[in-house]
Amino acid sequence: MVQTTPGKLHVTAPDEEPQTIALEQPLLRIGRLPAPDNDLPLVHGRVSRRHAQIFCDRIPHRIVDLGSSNGTEVNDIPLPANEVRDLHDGDKITMGPFTLTFEAPQVVEEPTPLEPQEEDLFAGLRVEEAPIAPPPPDVPLPSALPPAERPAESWVGIPFDHGRWLQYLPYIYSEDEFLGRYLLIFEDLFGPPDQIVAHFDLFLDPRTAPESFLSVLADWLGLVLDDRWPAERRRAILQSAVELYDFRGTKKGLTLLLEASTDCDVEIVENSDGPHTFLVTLKPKDAQPVDESMVRHLIEVNKPAHTVYKLEVEPSISG
Repeated sequence: MVQTTPGKLHVTAPDEEPQTIALEQPLLRIGRLPAPDNDLPLVHGRVSRRHAQIFCDRIPHRIVDLGSSNGTEVNDIPLPANEVRDLHDGDKITMGPFTLTFEAPQVVEEPTPLEPQEEDLFAGLRVEEAPIAPPPPDVPLPSALPPAERPAESWVGIPFDHGRWLQYLPYIYSEDEFLGRYLLIFEDLFGPPDQIVAHFDLFLDPRTAPESFLSVLADWLGLVLDDRWPAERRRAILQSAVELYDFRGTKKGLTLLLEASTDCDVEIVENSDGPHTFLVTLKPKDAQPVDESMVRHLIEVNKPAHTVYKLEVEPSISG
């Protein structure tokens, strides 16, 4: 029978009593606020109210800093905000004056001996296996079999011996190896959407959202993104959504949007041909052509409705 002992956090700090936290729940919330806001409250001015989270739903466990004021370090290396990082046995996590030493879960396989009653029940039904005679000396042994092919890969994190969903059933069922393997069928089917729901906050952040989800975020925010743009450019525009909305319809807002969308230097001259007119000049930084139809669409969507504009694109530097 395979058993997994939960991971642990050994918490130490100056003038504080050491404590050990067992990681027995899917998510551990860490911060300055007491329960129920945090599962592990660390009361200190250098610890944010909601500082970090440790995901314990699968192996390896992962940690993410929630944009804390003073940051989080793993083995003395700063952890970027909202970036999920795997944890390994012995990792030291630093939050303010607190040091959290991570002890990874241990997988232990123990034999399950039969009970004496079972021995008696099946005593007369067992068949003794006949010993296999060795081949004659003149018969060559068969060549070694080729190594087994690697099994088909399932979604990241799924176990191969017993389902994690077994923990939600009464304890008596955890001793049934067949049921543990049987639940893997449903965990393989419904595990991915379950993980998406559990970590959907990562989908809402342009820095951690999957590339295929960026267009969905853009539709929600009313932004125009071209799927041909590099993912870094699309993420940068989504991160600037609040600032773009604050300055929408102004010279500054249109300049920021066009610079982020075209990778050009943008110059806007107001009242170029009289009141309510403006001139937009794009100065390409490289030899890449500028999609003028896309630029005009961006200007039409974001300019004041009563204004008229002209667009000029200067030759590229290399041209």
